[in-house]
Amino acid sequence: MRRVGSLALLAPLLLAGCGGGAVEAPSARDDAAWDQAMTAGQDSFELGRYSVAITQYRKAADLALLRDDGVAASEAGYDLAVSQLAGDDPAAAVKTVQTTRQAATVRGQTARPEFDLIEAAARYRLKQYPQAIALASGGMASTDTAYAARSALVLGLAADAGQDATSFQKALTYFNGLKPPLSRTEQADKAEIQARAVLASSPAQAEQLAEQAASLRRDDASYRDMSRALALAGQAADRSGDHQKAASLWARAAQSASMQANSANTVDAATVTQGSSLLRGGATTAESDAAQWAHLAGGVSLHPFAEPKKQ
Repeated sequence: MRRVGSLALLAPLLLAGCGGGAVEAPSARDDAAWDQAMTAGQDSFELGRYSVAITQYRKAADLALLRDDGVAASEAGYDLAVSQLAGDDPAAAVKTVQTTRQAATVRGQTARPEFDLIEAAARYRLKQYPQAIALASGGMASTDTAYAARSALVLGLAADAGQDATSFQKALTYFNGLKPPLSRTEQADKAEIQARAVLASSPAQAEQLAEQAASLRRDDASYRDMSRALALAGQAADRSGDHQKAASLWARAAQSASMQANSANTVDAATVTQGSSLLRGGATTAESDAAQWAHLAGGVSLHPFAEPKKQ
C-alpha cells in the first residue's frame, strides 16, 4: 500500500487515501507503520508540537530505508526538514535536506525542486544569503506554481537582506508577471516584495503595500509573516517621517511575535526530540523578533493582558 503525498506550502506532505485488498503481503505492516508515523507527524505539526513531529518523521524515514523505498524516504525527509525549520533549527533542516537528497539519489530518484525551497528558507534564516539566493532561484523552476511563488518570496527576502539588486529584481519581475486570480498567499507575497522595491523611493507607497500584505496574512493566520510585514510598514512609516505611526506598527509586530513565542512554548514545552535537546517550536525566533521590534517602538509591554504577578 502507498500513500501519495500532495504538496503543501512549506508544511508537511498531506497524506491522501490509500487502497488495498483484504489480503496483504507481510511487508504491508511496514507500510502501515510508515503511514502511522507520517500521520502522527502531520497531526503533531498542525498542533505546533514540532519536536513530536520531528520524532515521528525520523521514524518514518528510518522505515523507508528499511524497505529501501526512495519515494517514501523523500517524503519523510522533506517533512522532517520542514518540522526542524519550524522548530527553529535551520541548520538541522539543511543537513536533513542534504541527507534526503543523497538517500533518494542512490535509489534512482530524481531530486525534487521542493527541496531547493526548504533549504533556501533555512539558508535565509541562517543569514547565508548567497546560498539562499541560488537555491530559491532553483525552486522557482518548480512546475507547482505555489512552490515557485514562495521560492520567489524567499529569493526576494534573501536578495534584499544580502543587497543583491539583480536577484531582487528577478523576484520582483516574477511577482509582477503573475496572472490573476492569485491566492491570498501570492497576493501577500507580491505586496511585500513590491513594498521592499519602493521602500527607498516611495516609503508612503511601501507602507500601504506592507500593510496590505499584513492584512492578507492575518486572514490566512500566517502570523509570523504578518508580523514581518507590520515591521516593514513601520520601517516605511519611519522613513516617511511619521514616527508615531512607525512606533505603533512596530509595537503591533512586537506584541504579535511575543504571543507567537508564548504559544509555541506552551504547546511544545513538554516534548523532547530524539536526544536530549528541547525544541521550543519557533519560540526563539519569535522572541528575538519581538525584542527587536519592541526596541524600535521605543519600548512596549509585550504581554499587556497578562495576569499580574502576586506579591
